[in-house]
Amino acid sequence: MQIIHDFIIPNEYSRPGKKLREVRAVVIHWTANPNANAKDNRDFFENRRTGLSGYGSAHYIIDQNGIIVAAIPENEIAYHTGTDKKDPASGKVYTDYARAKFGRYASESSSPNYCTIGVELCPLDDAGTFSAATLYAAVELCADICARYQLTAQDITTHNAVVGWKDCPRLWVKKPELLEAFRADVKNKLTRK
Repeated sequence: MQIIHDFIIPNEYSRPGKKLREVRAVVIHWTANPNANAKDNRDFFENRRTGLSGYGSAHYIIDQNGIIVAAIPENEIAYHTGTDKKDPASGKVYTDYARAKFGRYASESSSPNYCTIGVELCPLDDAGTFSAATLYAAVELCADICARYQLTAQDITTHNAVVGWKDCPRLWVKKPELLEAFRADVKNKLTRK
């Protein structure tokens, strides 16, 4: 597992410097930009410091070639799961799953950003297909995070599962069995550790 630490400069919009309070889950995202690699996406988060493109960041971004860029230190929050939009199914801010899983962190006055680690995956295409190298690195990284924070593979979730309205990661939202296969791979990796 190759991780390049290239932390975003502290700023209000993508690296607020607020402390992560605990780790209850790993949230998987897709960058939705098949033409950009992990460094490009890290730089996009860096450029949010102006505030012109809103809030947003993730702790890790995994390239199509499997290289991992660490953009936010794990002991700080990243802006990857916050929302003020309502979940279409529950009609509330955050899904029923998120409110049960994250409790006080999934409310109109707080955010799962305070208790989750965000991992962005760079896709190969607009459908959201990931390369074998991206998935392999993601399994390695997620197993490592789970082992360090006493999480299980079931504590790996998606952005969509947290907010309900976003197709992130797109292909896994359309084919939830891909998330289950990913969790199984992480579980196998954890069993071997």
